[in-house]
Amino acid sequence: MNKNGGGPNPIRPIDFGTLVLLGFIWGSSFMFIELGLRSMTPISLAASRIAIGAAILLTAAHAMGHPFPRDLRHWRYFLMMGFLGHVVPFSLINAGQVAIDSGLAAILIATVPLITLPLAHAFTDDRINARKAIGVTLGFGGIVILVGPEALGGLGARFWGQLMIVGAAICFGITLVLARRIKDVHPLVASAASLSCSTVMTVILAFVVETPLSLSPGAASLLGIVLLGVFSTGAAMLIYFHLNSTVGPNFVAANNYIAPGVGVIWGVMLLGEPFTWRMVGAFVVILAGIAVATLRRRAPPADSAVE
Repeated sequence: MNKNGGGPNPIRPIDFGTLVLLGFIWGSSFMFIELGLRSMTPISLAASRIAIGAAILLTAAHAMGHPFPRDLRHWRYFLMMGFLGHVVPFSLINAGQVAIDSGLAAILIATVPLITLPLAHAFTDDRINARKAIGVTLGFGGIVILVGPEALGGLGARFWGQLMIVGAAICFGITLVLARRIKDVHPLVASAASLSCSTVMTVILAFVVETPLSLSPGAASLLGIVLLGVFSTGAAMLIYFHLNSTVGPNFVAANNYIAPGVGVIWGVMLLGEPFTWRMVGAFVVILAGIAVATLRRRAPPADSAVE
C-alpha cells in the first residue's frame, strides 16, 4: 500500500515480472504433483506439501513479527479454511491427477474465480450483475467443452478425475469467501495458521485412509514434494501476499490467465501429455469468462464527466 494509505501503489515493471513468476510457480504445481504421485499416494503427498508450506509461512510470520490470535473464534475460521482450502482440495487434485493429465487439471482449476462469484453473491455483499453472470456462464461452458460428450457415455475414471478437480476449485472458492470474513488478522498469519491446522488434519487423514509409513518415495517423488512445499505452497503464498499488499488483489488475480497455460505447456513438453484443439477451445472460453466476469471498466476522468 502507499505511504498515505490511499490504496495500492502504481504498478511497476518489477510487479509484472513478479506476477509472471507467481503464475509460473502455480502453473508448474500440476507437473510437480505428477512427479510426486509416481511413488506417493494422494493424501500423503498433500500432507507432505502442506507441512513444508506451513513451516515456511510460520517462520516468515514470526520473522516479520506478526502476532497470532488466541481466541477460539479465529481458530475456528482457521480450521475451516485449512480443511476446505488445503486438506480437501489438495487431496482431490492429487487423486484427480491419478486419472487425468496435469494440463487438463491446470485448466479446470482456473475456474476458481468463476466459482467464487456466485458464492460471494450468496454469502457477502459482492453482488452478481449481468456482466458477471455472462462471464460465469461462459466459463462453465468451457468446462462442458473440456469434459466433452464422452462423459455422457459412462462415468469412467477420467470423468471422476475431472470432477475431483472441479470439486477442488469449489473448495478454493468457498475458502476465498471465508477469508473475507477475517478482516482483523494479517493474511500471512491467517494462511500460516490455516496451513498449520491443515498439517495436523491431513497427517491424521493419511494414516486413516492410507499407509504412509509403508511408502518408499523415489527421487522423482521426493523432488515433487520439495518443489510443491517450498515453491508452490510456501514461496508462492509469500509472493502472493507481497503483491496483494503493494499493488492490490485485482492485479494479483491476473495470475489466473498465466498459470493454466504454464500447466498445459509443461505437461506437453516435459511429461509427454497429449495436446488437443478441444483443450485450446475450452481454455479460451474459460479465460473469456474470467475476463468478462472479473475485469472492471475504468471510471472516466473527473473532468470528462457530464455535468
